[in-house]
Order: sequence, then C-alpha cells, then structure tokens
Amino acid sequence: MNNYGTMLKKIRQEKGLSQKDVYEGLMTRQTYYLIETNTSMPSFDKFLIILEKLFLSVEEFLELLDPTSFPTENHLYQQLSHAVFKKDEKMFDLLIEKSQQLYTATNNKKYFHLNLITQAMTCLNKEQIKPEDMAILKQLLFPIKQYLIGIDKWYLYELRLLNNSLYCFELSEAIALGILVGKKIDRLSNMEDYQDIKLRIYLNLSCLCLNNQDYENTMYFSILAKENAKKDYRLFETIIANLNYEIAQVANQEKQINDKITKYLTILDGLDYQETIYEYQKTLSKNHIH
Repeated sequence: MNNYGTMLKKIRQEKGLSQKDVYEGLMTRQTYYLIETNTSMPSFDKFLIILEKLFLSVEEFLELLDPTSFPTENHLYQQLSHAVFKKDEKMFDLLIEKSQQLYTATNNKKYFHLNLITQAMTCLNKEQIKPEDMAILKQLLFPIKQYLIGIDKWYLYELRLLNNSLYCFELSEAIALGILVGKKIDRLSNMEDYQDIKLRIYLNLSCLCLNNQDYENTMYFSILAKENAKKDYRLFETIIANLNYEIAQVANQEKQINDKITKYLTILDGLDYQETIYEYQKTLSKNHIH
C-alpha cells in the first residue's frame, strides 16, 4: 500500500477531477495533499468516501494498486474473448476449470461470474442451439441476474457483467437495465472504458430487441449506440447501429428493403464481414424483408 496516494492522484487526474472535487466537505486541502503524496493514510471511512468520489470500488482500486491481488482476472476475460472468436472448445474447458479453482481459492465472486459466463459461452458456441438450451442458460446465469438487480452502486465491473450476460434477462428486464445505464451511471461518463462498454451495451441491446422483433426499442437503442459510436469514430459499430435502425424501421412499417440497408450491407461486404452479412440475411428473412 506504499503508493496508495500516487494511485489516487493518477485515477483522479485520469477522470478529469480536481483535488477540490475530492476533498471538499471531507477534509482540508492540505490533509488531502498529504494523502496523495503518500505522507498520510486516511481513516478507512474517509478512504471509502474518497473512492466513492472517484467512482471506484475498493476491489477496483486494489486491483489497480496491486495487480497481483487479482493476478489473472483480466487475462482470463481476454482468453474468453479469444475462445469465443475462435470457437476453441479446449480453451473453454480450461477457463471453466481455472476460474473454478480461483473462486475456490479466493471466494472472489468475479471468478464465479466468469465461470458461469464461460459455461454459457460454451453452450452458445454450439452449431445448433435448441430452445431448451436457452432455458438452461437463463437458469445458469440466474446468480448474475440476482447480483446485478440487487446491487445499489454500479461500477465498470457491473457494466461489463451486464454486457456479458444480457441474454440471461427477460427482454423487458434487459431494456430496463439498459435505460438505467444512461440515467443512473453517467457519473462515469468521462472515462474512456465506460464509454466503450456503454456503446457495446446499447449496440447489443439494439440487436437483442431486433431479434425479439421489438422494433421501437431497437430504434431507440440504435440511436443511443450511434451517438456513442460517433464520439469515438467507431466505423463498424456505427454501421451496425444504422443497419439495426433501418431494419427495425422497415419491419415496423411493413415495407420492403430500402437502399440504406443495401448500402450498409455492401459496406460490410467491402470490409470482409461475411459472417455478419450472413447473420443479417437471416434477420431480414425472419422479419419478412425481401
């Protein structure tokens, strides 16, 4: 904990906060200066308030301060992403075993959640998914659902967890939580990681609503995704958000395919996203758009 103050200062500066934003109403400027220079250690109750003003959980702070506290969590999530992309069954099995070992050793819920999500991804990556598989998935991920609904304060971890488990909620619950992201958690809006995960949540919600033929909410979340994608100049995400919006609008009005849908599919073809185009062809057929 020798560099706790240096880390607090780094986090504060990265979030665009002044020292006054943190110490005001809590302690004097000089007292807080001594904390940031590693000269003085705050009491635990004041330390918690400082973290709250920095929009950070204790676990997130300790992880940043000493990565060895959680030696493999982020690395494991990166491995999971690779396993999903490559559909690597062997890697799925290794991750399930490793996350279970870590949870048993540490009793850290993050490893338990990772274990559940990895099991779910293993199921979702099968060639054919039966209706009963989705029921099993929802039951498997129910502890994550309980955790997200029951927790009062959300941080980046909760946002990532929501994004990875959207499919375990009923559509109405997923929509309600997606709206909560925009209304209740904008205190993190100046964080780059937050903007990225917020974009992904809106984009995934637009896809989820389109898959369930909820066209009004597809357009709603597509607009939010487009707004966030433009801020970071995200080409692929902007195309997908626009495509979802146009498909929902056409399907909602029971019209035939329009030039914009054709244009976005052509752009995806030029970018060599063949699998994405194939999935959208199935979506168009499902929504009776020819």
